[in-house]
Amino acid sequence: MTRTPAECVTKSDIRTEIDRLDAELVAVLAERFGYVRRMAEIKSSPEEALVPERVDEVLDRVAAAAVEAGLDEELARDLWRRLIEWNIDYERRTIAARLGL
Repeated sequence: MTRTPAECVTKSDIRTEIDRLDAELVAVLAERFGYVRRMAEIKSSPEEALVPERVDEVLDRVAAAAVEAGLDEELARDLWRRLIEWNIDYERRTIAARLGL
């Protein structure tokens, strides 16, 4: 049974809900990474991994969604910036390896 934060009356209740959400977040991040992996297969050069305009677009969209959802905008930007940086590094390494660079 899923509980809202207000319905949690013990630390154990809260930890159970956080654990449930962590599992859901991992599943969603794994799904997202599948698209990153596929992008690395499609791109033809390691330099294509970084598209500054796309990074800005994603960060702006995530920040706006965070504000709408009641999540701190800077937290969302920081989390996604870190995620994007990791994805860019992954793409660069994967593309370079595929091309034998």
